[in-house]
Amino acid sequence: MNTLVDSLFDQYDRGRMTRRHLVQALAAFALPASTLAQQDGARSSGPIVRGLSVNHVSVTVSDVPRSFAFYERLFGVTKGWPATDAGTGIHMDLPDGYISIDSGAGQKGVITHFAVAVEHMDQAAAKRLADKINSELPDAKARDAYQANTGGSTVNLRDPDGTFVQISSKDGR
Repeated sequence: MNTLVDSLFDQYDRGRMTRRHLVQALAAFALPASTLAQQDGARSSGPIVRGLSVNHVSVTVSDVPRSFAFYERLFGVTKGWPATDAGTGIHMDLPDGYISIDSGAGQKGVITHFAVAVEHMDQAAAKRLADKINSELPDAKARDAYQANTGGSTVNLRDPDGTFVQISSKDGR
């Protein structure tokens, strides 16, 4: 976790991340779920879905093989499966989660999204969860999605500042 926080500060120091994005990323790791679930200061009855852990973080890179070699040496990651259907990146496995690197996006060296793991997520569960999120947080514009490159279902949404958040199953990718 400390290495990820250090990476966030490094991105900010290099001008690759705005102060707002730095604060958002740190808040996602530091604030308890009950604090994040509050809307406009109102206390809710509980979270819409219980997040278990950060499932993965996706980073844009300029050179996928070079970045893989870096993370392989740094963390001992193993090369996983394609990061996108277009095949422009890879997922790198860790014992509990993964790091996704991709060269397809325009700006390099930024975190494009993070995913939070939940207990279970199949296509039906993803649809129900997206509908529930939209009923309680309509500005999130949640949508369920099936990802061919992983064979899994997710719920994709935006936080109030536009940060892309993904919800995925702990037992899948």
